[in-house]
Amino acid sequence: GTYYGGYDNDIGYSCATDASGNIYLSGWSKSSTGIATTGAHQTTNGGGYDAFLVKFNSSGVRQWGTYYGGIETEYGYTCATDASGNVYLSGWSKSTSGIATTGAHQDTLKARYDVFLVKFNSSGVRQWGTYYGGEGDDYGWFCATDVNGNIYLTGQTYSSTGIATTGTHKTTIVGLRADAFLVKFNSSGVRQWGTYYG
Repeated sequence: GTYYGGYDNDIGYSCATDASGNIYLSGWSKSSTGIATTGAHQTTNGGGYDAFLVKFNSSGVRQWGTYYGGIETEYGYTCATDASGNVYLSGWSKSTSGIATTGAHQDTLKARYDVFLVKFNSSGVRQWGTYYGGEGDDYGWFCATDVNGNIYLTGQTYSSTGIATTGTHKTTIVGLRADAFLVKFNSSGVRQWGTYYG
């Protein structure tokens, strides 16, 4: 058993394992120390709370740790691994930079909060990152992978655009209340389909 964090608030929210027995822990941190390792994707807290992701081996020895976020707030609510040892981190972001990669599904923040989804390889090198959402606030709560390396992401949305694709189960949001959403990406971060649910 171990603590993980620095001098300020640190919240661990999700963990996942890979086929080799490594453990990944995600959450969010306000600390400027104790989170990221040397040479990590992001070694400093961008401001306020940033998401974090850390890898331990099966003996509890830290392999690497990184912040993920921009100058505003990010919450890392969920992480998942695939059969190739990649790890996915998701939650929601208020930052306009530091989240999406060039050519991503959605490269700009469209509301106060948008969902984010990012893929790292087993060494902690970012492969791609994207926002997901529309003109309303959107929150990512959980992600999972399948045997083919596809990623499924779910959460809640207040957006009437940017969520559902043509021909899916539910293509429109009802009224001003939030709906659940479910979206599928392939391993390259290309959206396959998205739907509202509610």
